[in-house]
Amino acid sequence: MGWVEAETDRASLPDTRLKHRLSRVLEQLSAQPTESIPAASGTWADTKAAYRLFDNDRVNAVDILDGHSRATLRRIAGEPVVLLVQDTTFLSYVRDLQGRGVGTLRLTKRAEYLLHPSVAFSENRVNLGVLGHHFWQRPAERAGRRRAVCPLEEKESYRWLLGYDMACALQALNPDTLVVNVADREGDIYEWFLAGEFDERVPDRAGYLIRAKCNRRVAPGENGSLLERLAQAPVLGQTTVSITKRPGRRARVATLHVRARTVTFHRAHRRGRNPAPVTVTAVYAREARPPAGETALEWMLLTNLPVDHFAAAQRLIGWYQARWEIELYFRILKQGCRIEDLRLETAQRLERCIAVYLIVAWRLHYLTQIARSRATAPCSQVFSPAEWQTIYVLQKQQPPPKESPSLREIVRMLAQLGGFLARKGDGEPGPETLWRGFNVLRQSMRVLEITTTVSQRA
Repeated sequence: MGWVEAETDRASLPDTRLKHRLSRVLEQLSAQPTESIPAASGTWADTKAAYRLFDNDRVNAVDILDGHSRATLRRIAGEPVVLLVQDTTFLSYVRDLQGRGVGTLRLTKRAEYLLHPSVAFSENRVNLGVLGHHFWQRPAERAGRRRAVCPLEEKESYRWLLGYDMACALQALNPDTLVVNVADREGDIYEWFLAGEFDERVPDRAGYLIRAKCNRRVAPGENGSLLERLAQAPVLGQTTVSITKRPGRRARVATLHVRARTVTFHRAHRRGRNPAPVTVTAVYAREARPPAGETALEWMLLTNLPVDHFAAAQRLIGWYQARWEIELYFRILKQGCRIEDLRLETAQRLERCIAVYLIVAWRLHYLTQIARSRATAPCSQVFSPAEWQTIYVLQKQQPPPKESPSLREIVRMLAQLGGFLARKGDGEPGPETLWRGFNVLRQSMRVLEITTTVSQRA
């Protein structure tokens, strides 16, 4: 079974014909992820089939992702630790308005949507797949004062709690795996801390790791604010973090002093409700001596997991660093799959198409990371014989070997087809050269297929 069949085999679609169509569309879009739907489809018949799938009211995005989510659960089952990372990204669409008699004047309409997926990663950052997502558009009118009296279930922040419920369900399904739900500052919600408190009556609570958004007050008797309490805690040790280059920030290696302490928060202010105090463990990592002109790196992480020693704190910091992989995943979606270039007119069509591209982006991200974590594994575990043999012939310009090369070797060859130079100091290829390489691979396999067919007919 190829990877496309593995990701769609158990999809909950209304009939077998739609499942076959989904497999065909996924195969075509994944082979040429940077191309438009017509260009990736190749023929007018396949293009119409793709558009009909996205316009079919009998199909929803959850159905499309269902087979992939089930395959993700199978990958999760073999992992000792799974980081279920959730985050939100904004998608902007500009549409030309039809009009007559306006000359060269261009009238456009901008629509903005929000996409919030929950993506599972192994402890060594391999993307295991997407388990769920939310896709919505904000109302035209601003929430304003209504936000203060609006029920939590009607707020955008409620999606973070739904993501944690998913993590708890995942923990119940995999009692031998530690499931940790990871979020950035937007996930700093008091109700999440309440939901994450361990209770003997609810044994399947998943762990959480959230970057604090604000400096909360702690309960009476614990003296002041959270930051003050952590500043009084002894330094458990120090660790180093590589900081990437950004506009206005140089790349450097930061040395962080790490502290940890268990604290109890004051009750949150909620109109009409009086939530109970909640106890969490806070891990505080701060750069002691930042370079001149640079802001000190500072992370305050909140968790329901025990932190009894420095190694435990250091491990949590590593897990939070792994959260960055979802940002790379979003980059693959937007720049590699170019989902903001889609012109499907309605939110329903758009969401169905994005569900397919969520799987395409997973595949690209998965290959990028799996070639690093399982470098010596045979490439046949990930690539079909036709794929890896074509890659080998294109790059080496000689017949392929009888035994499949290593995964790292074939992935680097694929990236070289996309412009990766593979010099001694170049490190490992990234997803951009891989998605370019897939375009070359797809076109080459198509030419070989046509050539073989013509030869057989001659």
